[in-house]
Amino acid sequence: MSGCWNLLNYAETRLSQLEDCHCEKTCQVNGLIYRDKDSWVEDDHCRNCTCKGGAVECRRMSCPPLECPPDALPVHVDSQCCKVCRAKCIYGGKVLAEGQRVLTKSCRECRNGVLVKVTEACPPLNCSEKDHVLPENQCCSVCRGHNFCAEGHRCGENSECKNWNTKATCECKNGYLSVQGDPAYCEDIDECAAKMHYCHANTVCVNLPGSYRCDCVAGYVRVDDFSCTEHDECGSGQHNCDENAICTNTIRGHSCTCKPGYVGNGTICRAFCEEGCRYGGTCVAPNKCLCPSGFTGSHCEKGKSFTEKHLLWKKLREMYQWFHCYIDECALKIHTCWNDSACVNLPGGFDCLCPSGPSCTGDCPHEGGFKRNGQVWTLREDRCSVCSCKDGRIFCRRTACDCGSPSADLFCCPECDTRVTSQCLDQTGHKLYHSGDNWTYSCQHCRCLEGEVDCWPLQCPALNCEYTAISEGECCPHCVSDPCLADNITYDIRKTCPDGYGITRLSGAVWTMVGSPCTTCKCKV
Repeated sequence: MSGCWNLLNYAETRLSQLEDCHCEKTCQVNGLIYRDKDSWVEDDHCRNCTCKGGAVECRRMSCPPLECPPDALPVHVDSQCCKVCRAKCIYGGKVLAEGQRVLTKSCRECRNGVLVKVTEACPPLNCSEKDHVLPENQCCSVCRGHNFCAEGHRCGENSECKNWNTKATCECKNGYLSVQGDPAYCEDIDECAAKMHYCHANTVCVNLPGSYRCDCVAGYVRVDDFSCTEHDECGSGQHNCDENAICTNTIRGHSCTCKPGYVGNGTICRAFCEEGCRYGGTCVAPNKCLCPSGFTGSHCEKGKSFTEKHLLWKKLREMYQWFHCYIDECALKIHTCWNDSACVNLPGGFDCLCPSGPSCTGDCPHEGGFKRNGQVWTLREDRCSVCSCKDGRIFCRRTACDCGSPSADLFCCPECDTRVTSQCLDQTGHKLYHSGDNWTYSCQHCRCLEGEVDCWPLQCPALNCEYTAISEGECCPHCVSDPCLADNITYDIRKTCPDGYGITRLSGAVWTMVGSPCTTCKCKV
């Protein structure tokens, strides 16, 4: 029995030891195992990394400002991230930094402030002599279109290497600024602090690496990337847009725009038929007519009943003229009068008169009542719209703006607002717009309204084709039949293209044609 108790005590002791055990998570990088909280320097000597709970966290080293003496220049050296000062060389008025070369009768390289003769042989070139290019500060020529960036031109993580005809340079990425004029080292621009953003009312600017965003103030809903409004009138149904209109939240409320195929001011939208509806037909949907009895066709332009009646009427009229007999088209019901019009027989023919009824008087049904033919009125729900009744149909339009009149309604006519506080600068800060002006910027519709700029994306039509492309200077794609001209191809890097000089290019790669620096090539497979 005592033996059992001893085993139980031993087991409990082991369990308590296991509970106190801490399992350490390690990090594996390039085949090496690092323990938790271990630190090391990356192979490029520019990033300090630490193992934290099994995850690797790296931060780029911050290079201090470098001020070299007059006889030295800042240069990159092996095994160091930041530039260091090295003695410069001068030859024929040309200043050379450490490692740069000059071709005289022989090749010489700047080392420790002295030009030293270099005897290295230049490699053979796979291009014609007319395509030979001598790079800056080098002695050996290369072929036109040479990739200097691939030679290890060092640019910081916030800058990118760009090839030129005879050299490579570093350029700061969008949203970054060079440190002390050296584009190899770039730091983030705080657009919020520098007031270089387009966040409008009811938003808070939040700086991001290389960019920024506009967050809505608590309790407000987003209008677009730069604006927020207090009330979501479109989503809550608190708007007066027609059922065939698109509601868009704005800073001051909402706006209504008729859908494609409909016309009107947004609060009232009517279907539009491009060729109209003949013989009294009504346009009930885009390019769709509701035809009166006896008429058919997309525009009520034809129909068996219509054709038969007119042929019969024509035949009987010819018989009347030939035999001088009397035909009553109204009694025989071979006339073409419709709606509330009455048929009146005439010698040799008939006429249609409108004694009563809204279809004959030209009156228009409106909100449970009638508007007289020729009557003009303003909508209660939209003071900027003027409607009129003409021959049984209602036509609405925006109020005409007379900016010369002192009684011009600035709410309906913002373009008449000449106050300086109501003007807007465009996104470049160089052009001034008046309230109510519209313009396009970066594929967005923009409008100035009482001193504030509101922009929304351009709506591009849907395309039913396999390949599309966007032409230079345009915002919306168009269909193309040649896949080599398409922009919407998904590239497969497993596929390649051989260029004119036998170099294998990956799918999606872009390069400059050898011998034609103004021609850009792209592998599309």
